[in-house]
Amino acid sequence: MAESLERPEAVFFDWDGTLVDSFAFLHGAHNYTRAQFGIAPFSLEDFGRYFGQPREKLYIQLYGAENVEAAKGHFEAYVMEHHKEGLKPISGAQEVLEVLHRLGVPCGVVTNKKKDLVLREIENYGWDNFFISVVGAGEAESDKPSPAPLQLAIERMGLPLNLDKTWLVGDTDNDLACANALGCKTILILDGGEAANLLENYEVHMHQKNCQELREFLLQYDLEALKK
Repeated sequence: MAESLERPEAVFFDWDGTLVDSFAFLHGAHNYTRAQFGIAPFSLEDFGRYFGQPREKLYIQLYGAENVEAAKGHFEAYVMEHHKEGLKPISGAQEVLEVLHRLGVPCGVVTNKKKDLVLREIENYGWDNFFISVVGAGEAESDKPSPAPLQLAIERMGLPLNLDKTWLVGDTDNDLACANALGCKTILILDGGEAANLLENYEVHMHQKNCQELREFLLQYDLEALKK
């Protein structure tokens, strides 16, 4: 399956859980927010059921429609104060981006997280040169799993891309559904039992357990470039 993938013309990445290790941090941020409303905290396992869900849907589920805007304010205040020390790149993520940059493959981000937060994190990691297109929550007509944010990210890249050679790299069903709907290649980065369920229910063109494995795969294109 993976061996037949052609060299990508562009690669778009999900953010939280794909390039950034944010699960525990976002769990803490939501528990802080829940405390502001007197709602009992939830466990890491409970939070896992909500991780990666579209932002508008998530806030209604967790806080109720009447508290959405207030909850966003509390959550974003926590994130802005703590994200520099609380969020870190996933192991191997920078190496993946470096290989793609060396190959001259343009990259972007398609996320259900607010764009201003993602841009701050990109700056913190020194990744400004890696991404030429970033689409965050609420920018398209609907968030992932809709294909709309990926379509917008492609349009912002401003290149005549072949969708069949355009990759979306992610770790959730929202990412796979988004790319499947638009006809792009789906790259699943996920270890553990949940991967089997996703592989069964979505079209996945490549599955790697982690960023290190994805980097190893991408090096074949690097070697091809060196031969020319």
